[in-house]
Amino acid sequence: MTSPPATANESTVYYKKQAKYNDKRNILNKAYLVEPIVRHRIHDSIFYKQHLYLTNESTILPVITQNVQYIAGVDSIGRPSPFLQCLLRLLELEPAKEIINVYLDQLSYNEFKYLTALTLLYIRLVYPSEDIYNIFDKHAQDYRKLRFKLKTPQFNAVQQPIYYKLGYMDEFIDDLLTQERVVDLILPRLIPRLSLVERGLVAPRQYFIDDEIQKDMSRGQDNVVSGDSDTSYQSDSD
Repeated sequence: MTSPPATANESTVYYKKQAKYNDKRNILNKAYLVEPIVRHRIHDSIFYKQHLYLTNESTILPVITQNVQYIAGVDSIGRPSPFLQCLLRLLELEPAKEIINVYLDQLSYNEFKYLTALTLLYIRLVYPSEDIYNIFDKHAQDYRKLRFKLKTPQFNAVQQPIYYKLGYMDEFIDDLLTQERVVDLILPRLIPRLSLVERGLVAPRQYFIDDEIQKDMSRGQDNVVSGDSDTSYQSDSD
């Protein structure tokens, strides 16, 4: 026998379906990590057609070092910055890991800081979580200054417009690890570091401020010891 149909008076339980998260890092075309509207505007821009359209892994380097002078996404009217356009071209090229390591290390010179920042953002978009933590830990003590272009200008006390602000490389790295959106891009989700530490894939986070405090304390102790030795030497001479 079939059960009678449920009436309107009977209490029914409704289960809300949870939204499924699709990790876009697994897609074949990494350029789709950039939102469609921004991607189409980049392809229609003069800078992309003139400098980036036919570049490869080697010819894109002079374009980045000569034209990328600040970090920004899109401005108030939707125009993409050279930083964002070079990032899209890197996503289209998908360089090998050996080439990415050359971009980061720069043959141990580390001369081009915006190339380093651009490569770190590329790694944040494409690489798995454990690789991101391990690579970012190596650059956590990079304190070089960076220029960030504001989406809308701010005005100082004398009503002069300010278009840029100063930041640091370690702050930019921290934003890549903690923020959901950087330079108008939605970042893929990261696996919590604690779970990766428990698996043995990532080392615990190091806070370098403790090392600086210990260095300052050791320097102070050395100064005290040297000062005591000087006073004892003077007393003996007298």
